[in-house]
Amino acid sequence: MADPAEGGAQEAEVHQVLGKNMKNIDTFFNNDTKLCIREAISEAESITSAEIVTVLTDCSGRYERAEDLAGFFLAIISLVICWLNFQDVLTDGVWLSAQNPNLQLDLGIIVFILVVGYLLGTFLASRIGWLRRLFCSRKTMESCLHEKAIQAFQLQRVGKTKDGTGVIIFISLFEHMVFVLGDVRISKHLSNEDFVEVRDIILDGFRKKQKKDGMVEAILLCGQKLQKFCPFKPDDKNELCNDLRIWKQFS
Repeated sequence: MADPAEGGAQEAEVHQVLGKNMKNIDTFFNNDTKLCIREAISEAESITSAEIVTVLTDCSGRYERAEDLAGFFLAIISLVICWLNFQDVLTDGVWLSAQNPNLQLDLGIIVFILVVGYLLGTFLASRIGWLRRLFCSRKTMESCLHEKAIQAFQLQRVGKTKDGTGVIIFISLFEHMVFVLGDVRISKHLSNEDFVEVRDIILDGFRKKQKKDGMVEAILLCGQKLQKFCPFKPDDKNELCNDLRIWKQFS
């Protein structure tokens, strides 16, 4: 199998488009677009013996560490704000006096602020995609994307085709990433870089709010690339359904 693709700059430009649809994975593509995707796969497979499968998922990882980091960050910010606004140090006017200063925020209140800030931060990060994504490294998201793409590859039986010519186009909304993964026979001829153009066409379509056109163009291009090494044969049969697969994990 191919290695995960290096992300392009376009992925950063589709945040707004994808973010608004994170909670509506079923309607991210309307019925007309889903029909066009199915027809595009049928057309692409008419010139190649490969099987193309499209999978849309809400998120490729739980990213609990990112939620913890968000909680820690909000806890510190909350403490700083409270300290600057409410922590007056009262003394007898002489700094070197033996009298202990009277702190307005005692230890119990400070601990309370930290705990509440942490819990609020983790809660908000678990509910707000863009906030959680702020604390996710690109490397971590790419690793999760790769892992989930392989899982989807197996679950959708893309690796069970007769000649080992299955290809999955895996779209993950939270990460704003697309990963194209080919079976053993495909990987012998097409490297990860060969599918970068397919990925970028999809992301560019999202950025321009032309999701249907981007998906159709990418699928047809994928078919053209596959045709060179897996041409259509008269006895070829459609082994995998051409419908878009929706894989709900964390929504």
